[in-house]
Amino acid sequence: MLKIKLLKALNGDCIIISYGEEKTYNILIDGGCGKLCYHQLCGYIENMKKEKNIFDLVVLTHIDSDHIEGILRLFSQKEFDFSIIKEMWFNFGEELQNSLEIKGINKEINLYDYDTKISWKQGRSLEERLQDTAVQRRSFLKVGDSYFIGDAKITILSPTIDTLNEFARKEIEESKQSAKIASSNDYQKGVLELNQTEFEGIVSLTNKSSIAFLFELGEIKLLLLGDAEAATIEESLLHLGYSQENKLKIDYCKIAHHASRHNTSGSLIQMLDCKNYIISTKSTVQGRPSKECLSRVICNSTKSVNFYCNYDINANDIFTEDEFSKYGMKFITVDENGIDVEENKYDKRLL
Repeated sequence: MLKIKLLKALNGDCIIISYGEEKTYNILIDGGCGKLCYHQLCGYIENMKKEKNIFDLVVLTHIDSDHIEGILRLFSQKEFDFSIIKEMWFNFGEELQNSLEIKGINKEINLYDYDTKISWKQGRSLEERLQDTAVQRRSFLKVGDSYFIGDAKITILSPTIDTLNEFARKEIEESKQSAKIASSNDYQKGVLELNQTEFEGIVSLTNKSSIAFLFELGEIKLLLLGDAEAATIEESLLHLGYSQENKLKIDYCKIAHHASRHNTSGSLIQMLDCKNYIISTKSTVQGRPSKECLSRVICNSTKSVNFYCNYDINANDIFTEDEFSKYGMKFITVDENGIDVEENKYDKRLL
């Protein structure tokens, strides 16, 4: 049994992976933002308590508000029961500083120099809340590390040590280009035109610091990319022996950064043998999900693809009838029951 639940996290991520036969393991990836996501998460936790389950792992991929807000709000409850969380991954704060110093990478780090920024304040608040709990914590997750949660193997694909070092030293400054809110989307352009557009991997340092990983359970493989940059993921896959000639066969891939045009390259998609892609976002004023991103997935895949969305995406506003006919992509809105990975393997409608 393996299920993927996609909570309605507005423009953020909040994903729960549950698996196991005799024992159910639960992994929470980010906490999303917004009231509905928070209430959904609280409801899930109440059901876990009734079934005497726990979160074996909570992963905060990075400190941007659309990923940390829900977790911080949850942990800020006066009566929150931290015993339901066994372990947490969170690349931030004193533990990250100490890990870098122990490795001799950096001796002049102070993550708290930049706490005027909302996300950094939230990161510090979360760290302070965790200090008084018995939750096991890892704060030096980097490319190449691997861990087991039950029978599942998790291999870290992002961030690199260099990114962590830079993240720990420098204030995050979004460039005017990356911080600018788009006044319109790219839906009026064609799939081929967008796929042929030169890829611009403009990614903030905070997003580059995002934890991304390969999840393997038996023959099932999931790629959870957070908001990571394509170049880092490509390099990590190359080190694992994968390439455009030797593709990584994936059951589901969570597209990075809510299908932004800056995080998914055609060359990355060409390294994957994947039919199912997950999009975590509502339609946003920034033009997400971007048609350019979706076009790169469609054109660089070896088969027609399914897009699994946690919100209703009006795909007819994005693609023309001719494009649907030519490329055969499908958009599937995931309900509260989530994605049953093993059941979907044999669903002829999705093949």
